[in-house]
Amino acid sequence: MTGPALEAPGLPLEASDRYLAASDLAHHLLMDFAIKILIVVVALVVLGLGMTVIWRRVGRPRKRQRKIDE
Repeated sequence: MTGPALEAPGLPLEASDRYLAASDLAHHLLMDFAIKILIVVVALVVLGLGMTVIWRRVGRPRKRQRKIDE
């Protein structure tokens, strides 16, 4: 089956430039999204580490026995 519907459309040069610009825009937006996700993940890791350090310093002492005056 050959016919005009199966042929690739002939795009003028200015239309292909628009598709290239749209492709560049999509790539830019995807990279921006990936960088934002990376920033959020790093911030969550730093937050978790900070909370762990604070929890250990402020929390209950580790099974230390107080010396009772004799």
